[in-house]
Amino acid sequence: MWTDDWVGLPYRELGRGPESYDCLGLFVALQRARHGRTVFDPMCTVQTAMRKGFAAHEKPNWRRVNVGHPGCAILFKVRGLELHIAYGLDDQRMLHTGQDTGESLIETYRTAGWGDRMEGIYAYAG
Repeated sequence: MWTDDWVGLPYRELGRGPESYDCLGLFVALQRARHGRTVFDPMCTVQTAMRKGFAAHEKPNWRRVNVGHPGCAILFKVRGLELHIAYGLDDQRMLHTGQDTGESLIETYRTAGWGDRMEGIYAYAG
């Protein structure tokens, strides 16, 4: 499966690949590789990037949906702020990375741990 090449990559703050990624770097790379999309990337810390990047600048290019699908953006709140982003694989699974996981992996986002923090699912609207 295509995801095999993206699972197990080390997490690194400001990681933009190909050896390591942070959550926004992985999302940006997957959008480019899988869909040919350029997603705004302010190249700063994840916390600042998520506030100034996807959440503030890129979000108008996406529409909120109820059902996840390949390529959708899944936003999560951390301490009440939109600080984590994942690449949706379908309506249950996401590919993401983070300091807490230490590497990129596939997880189910409709679970108590993730679902409680999910801000929303977004489909690219152009």
